Amino acid sequence: MPLSQEAFSAPDDIQLIHQFHSEIYTEAQPVKAFVEDFDGPLTEGDSAFTYNLFELGMKYKGIGIGAQSRFDYLLAFDPDTARYTHTEKNDLPFEQRNYRYYLWGRQATTNGIFLSYDLSLLDNKLIVTPKFTYFKSTHFQEAEVDGTIFGSEVEGKLQAEYYFSKDVLFKSFTPVDNPQGDGYSFDLSVDWQITKDLRVWAAGKDLMYETKYEGAGFVNGFTTDIPFTEREGGIDTTPSVRLRTSAYDQEIEYTFERDARYYLGVDYRINDRFSTELKARKFIDDTFIQANLSYHFSDSWALFGGYETHSEAVELGIKNDYAGFSVKMDNPDIEKAYYVNLNWFVNLTF
Repeated sequence: MPLSQEAFSAPDDIQLIHQFHSEIYTEAQPVKAFVEDFDGPLTEGDSAFTYNLFELGMKYKGIGIGAQSRFDYLLAFDPDTARYTHTEKNDLPFEQRNYRYYLWGRQATTNGIFLSYDLSLLDNKLIVTPKFTYFKSTHFQEAEVDGTIFGSEVEGKLQAEYYFSKDVLFKSFTPVDNPQGDGYSFDLSVDWQITKDLRVWAAGKDLMYETKYEGAGFVNGFTTDIPFTEREGGIDTTPSVRLRTSAYDQEIEYTFERDARYYLGVDYRINDRFSTELKARKFIDDTFIQANLSYHFSDSWALFGGYETHSEAVELGIKNDYAGFSVKMDNPDIEKAYYVNLNWFVNLTF
């Protein structure tokens, strides 16, 4: 979850609710190099992602409604694929061997509306919040490419399943009409104030997520090692390529889905000045654990900071009952950072 957003006002109050969350994590390259030229120092790693969320809405009697905009991108790859890409983009000499080439990615941009409800139990100590979002989308990609490539030669075995609104791999099969998608997602969060000082919370994001696109482009098929046949005076080589594509108005209806993300946290108020938080989150194969310490001052304000494993990032922020802001990075120099996270929230009562 982004910055904690606790409900400090009475249920009958009208609240303006807003949050912004932007997070990017890369393993093989620093963030800037990964996004641009892949020319940073190559490190071991097999995943990268970015999750970006903007929401603005109102809440009354526990019912929240508002607008949402999202851009999400998830990429898994073999470390050998990163090495091959780094060698190619930086004009370095290839090793004379088969490189494992594996890419699996999902990317989508959506805009829609959300509806949530705070279900209060145990004298308002336990809050269960289901959240449903309906959205439209005109941009997505889902691809899986698996096989081998031999050095710099046009040679190897590759299998591809690729669906898209814009063809960025082959650059030949982008649909003439941009695909239109209708979709939905479902989240669920639980917030339990066990005692005056102890709070436990959990959340599942995208527990259900599905978008159906009309007129999606696709490329499915495989290539094989270049076979050869002998002839007098030499050898003929002929690559074997079998691809089905969306060329010549063969676009299809495609269903795009996402994997769920899971969050868990425990907050403990030590005294009037200090509190601690231990939280964890899991995105497919990446698990992050973070410990925070907060200093409370001027009645409702708090300064907080913490360290997160896996990303090796440090977070610093400030918040009160109605607003908050935080930044989390593994390196203050953006040229060298592999993780960047920016959050803020507003919760105003009328």
